[in-house]
Amino acid sequence: MKIHLTRDSVCAADDLHAPHLYKYAIFDNATYEEICLTIIRSDYLPKISGGQATWSLASVLPIAVIAQQWSNPKLLNVVHDLNDLNFVNNILKIHVNYHAQIDPELVYEVFWGYDFMPIRK
Repeated sequence: MKIHLTRDSVCAADDLHAPHLYKYAIFDNATYEEICLTIIRSDYLPKISGGQATWSLASVLPIAVIAQQWSNPKLLNVVHDLNDLNFVNNILKIHVNYHAQIDPELVYEVFWGYDFMPIRK
């Protein structure tokens, strides 16, 4: 499976390289937890001073919250099947939203409180 990532900028200097497209190849039967772990372990997300960056991953639906200080993602119970996500020409498109230094537990709780319905293609 191919994955195309984009992410928010973390500062004005970071905008020079927007939209921060990164391409991955990962095995076809990867779970979204494995996809999240691949993103966390890569150097794709910038490290910020203080080590407290919070991010959320989304592909039509929110997938997970990740934080610079966490080694694992906190998955949201929204995606039940990879087919619910944004595939274009067999490429999974994921955007990583930057939530600055907001407490990642708070970001997770906000997402958890919403009732998301997948958009059927």
